[in-house]
Amino acid sequence: MAGASGSLMGFLGKRLPKLSSEAEDFIREHPEEARMAVAVALETAAVQSEAEAAGAVQEVPEQLRAFVVGRGGEEILGVTEAAARLGVSRTTVYEWSERNTLIAWRGTKRGLNIPAAQILGPGRVVAGLADVVDAIGEPELAWAFLCQEWPFEEAAARPLDRLNGGRLEEVLAAAAGFGATFA
Repeated sequence: MAGASGSLMGFLGKRLPKLSSEAEDFIREHPEEARMAVAVALETAAVQSEAEAAGAVQEVPEQLRAFVVGRGGEEILGVTEAAARLGVSRTTVYEWSERNTLIAWRGTKRGLNIPAAQILGPGRVVAGLADVVDAIGEPELAWAFLCQEWPFEEAAARPLDRLNGGRLEEVLAAAAGFGATFA
């Protein structure tokens, strides 16, 4: 296995990103420690990547797993795709997201993350989204609230489904409680 590790580390022989002069000095003065630091950083990145891919729910104590808000399987769109599905311009998508008529948040890989489930058809989104974002404070957190089961008076349901059924006041009452949890 040591041979495999050595050949894998060959990528370091290729052009490295520009390092500070302090980092270059450290590598020259402490080559073994530098190799260990790289190995530790790579192991940490690998573990973090696996945890993110698995949702990291397994690391949460059993008693708390019910409170984990998952992100699994929902379709997230960029501005261009959302505009196409809505039959509006990209400018309109940006305007709607600024007003929270359409829930969106900035991501690291694309400009805006726009959950597809709120789009009902050309020019149509679920009514009341801006009110929910106002009650909770953050679009991404509001979307997490809308997509998880919530104990309503009659039965547990996703607030998004209740909102889609025209039950805005009921959803806003629940959103106030959800938002207070994070205030």
